[in-house]
Amino acid sequence: MNKFYRFSAVIIIIVMFFGISEAVVRDGAIRGKYGLSFGSISYSFRSLDVTVRNRTKYNVNFGGAMLFLDRNYRIIARAELLNAKIKRYSSRRYKAFFSYGSGEAAKSARYLEWEF
Repeated sequence: MNKFYRFSAVIIIIVMFFGISEAVVRDGAIRGKYGLSFGSISYSFRSLDVTVRNRTKYNVNFGGAMLFLDRNYRIIARAELLNAKIKRYSSRRYKAFFSYGSGEAAKSARYLEWEF
């Protein structure tokens, strides 16, 4: 039994240090785009991954910028998404790159706005 606990502890430590860290910190609708929502944001230093869901019966071209704002509504980070098609009733995983700020700054943001 003692070997089992040691083995479990080693596995947990390995996953903590070498595992992929992804957190769902924000979910919500995209203001100004009917039927589109976002979620599953994972940050790295230079980029982020975000999933955009299309819940309409139409194919949609989507792209733009994500603005990360602090509590005083000042921009602390900006991530650019390239235009791509999201098919109807599906989702698409985007890789966005920071043009201002970094992933560390974006993690501390209080608000998220979309710019098209």
